Amino acid sequence: MYYLVILLCMAAISGLDLLFAAPAFGFDFGFILLTVCLNVVAVIAVDGISAFVVRWLLPKKWFGTDRKGFAAGKKESRFLERVGIKKWKDKIPELGGFTSFHKNKIADPKNNEYVSRYITEANFGVAVHLAGIICGFFIVFLYPLEYCLCFGLPVALVNAVYNGLSLAILRYNLPKLHTLYRINEKRRAREERLAAESAVAATSADAVCPLTADGE
Repeated sequence: MYYLVILLCMAAISGLDLLFAAPAFGFDFGFILLTVCLNVVAVIAVDGISAFVVRWLLPKKWFGTDRKGFAAGKKESRFLERVGIKKWKDKIPELGGFTSFHKNKIADPKNNEYVSRYITEANFGVAVHLAGIICGFFIVFLYPLEYCLCFGLPVALVNAVYNGLSLAILRYNLPKLHTLYRINEKRRAREERLAAESAVAATSADAVCPLTADGE
């Protein structure tokens, strides 16, 4: 699906250039197709480089579980729901395989070590997709001004939309992950309290039993 969408976007951009840019600038079909392909390769490379920088060169503490700025606020969440994010979010390709941690479903919701890792990876994902959107527009500067509108800008816009959809999904999911984390922490604290109370009760019972035996 991921590669099919890229091919369809490439075909659409090439078709529009053939209809509008070719008559204006004298481009032939081969030049248009080659230039669109080069731009796609360039923007994928830029996405990869920006993702590497965010994922491996920035301090990991910036993306910890306690960092709330990556999550959508209530107004943003309501807006995303109005534009139907619940209907299309599962149809967007999830690229967690590149980091060996898939974020398309919560596999172990009661394990806070797993949930914490999920939140951290989602925070990284938000930063990666945001960097991809911004850095993707750098390819516009590969061309003289009269050409950038035909090749660089369309590819950068498609890249921004593609990254933006994933960015929106991650930001929408993060508040729910933080809620799940808090619920797990409360359950763990409750279980520890009950275990401590049971231990105290058992100790008290053990202390009483020998006295009863002596009395007999």
